[in-house]
Amino acid sequence: LILDVETTISNKGNPFDERNKLCYVGLFNTDGPSLYDIDYSGSPNRERLDSIQRLIDSHDILVGFNIKFDLHWLRRYGISFMDKRVWDCQLVHYILTNQQHPYPSLNSVAEYYGLGSKLDVVATEYWSNGIDTPDIPKDILEQYLKQDLELTYQVYLKQKEEVAKLPEARRKLISLHNQEIG
Repeated sequence: LILDVETTISNKGNPFDERNKLCYVGLFNTDGPSLYDIDYSGSPNRERLDSIQRLIDSHDILVGFNIKFDLHWLRRYGISFMDKRVWDCQLVHYILTNQQHPYPSLNSVAEYYGLGSKLDVVATEYWSNGIDTPDIPKDILEQYLKQDLELTYQVYLKQKEEVAKLPEARRKLISLHNQEIG
């Protein structure tokens, strides 16, 4: 299950900053993307959070890019992901490139694999101008989130191919960094 979140921008969207809120959760599996408006339009909706929990519960592995950020947000809103394996495409890229790029962006990793790029209109036209996430038109934000989910999925598939060709010791290193959350 591919996941990504969009949040307000105070303190870079820090999930421990009480001024921030979770605007959207995006999940992507073989059925395609599912987008959940959490705090974009108002107060968190328990029904939507329960739907997210059910989807997470029905998958064994959670995939994201810098996924610790997303997982902190999910935990803050009461979502549990205990006993799930995690695949962090950012961390895997760091290991696969022999620790040459400590904090690669989704754009740079997608470019590395020849997959295209993010829809940076949200970052360039809104966030960089101090416009917070709830003030971004819903259709633009949803398109941005869907593209991030799709790119993360494509990166994951490329990484799985690459990891399968590695010597056992390097595969184990990547596996070690993607253990179950307990």
